[in-house]
Amino acid sequence: MSKTSARLDLRIDPAIKELAARASALTGSHSLSEFVIQAIREKSARVIEEAEVYRLNSQSFDAFVAACEAAPAPNEALLSAKRRRNKRIENGDLEVRTTR
Repeated sequence: MSKTSARLDLRIDPAIKELAARASALTGSHSLSEFVIQAIREKSARVIEEAEVYRLNSQSFDAFVAACEAAPAPNEALLSAKRRRNKRIENGDLEVRTTR
């Protein structure tokens, strides 16, 4: 855990707390807090992965790669939009940001 920590206060049904306490003891967690933190970490990672990761079977992946490789050339509207964007960047009207 980091040197700083944030506090999370919860009000939960006593039955849920007892369920978590039993599970904590069965997994050998040092404390209920440790068990809850681990459960939050695992569930959060799973939810984020489900939202951000696409899984394809090999046939679907091959179809995706083929579609990417066979992408049509940009049309005039797209090329015009790119020229306008580049002009705005040159004029300082548009800031270019990089992502992660």
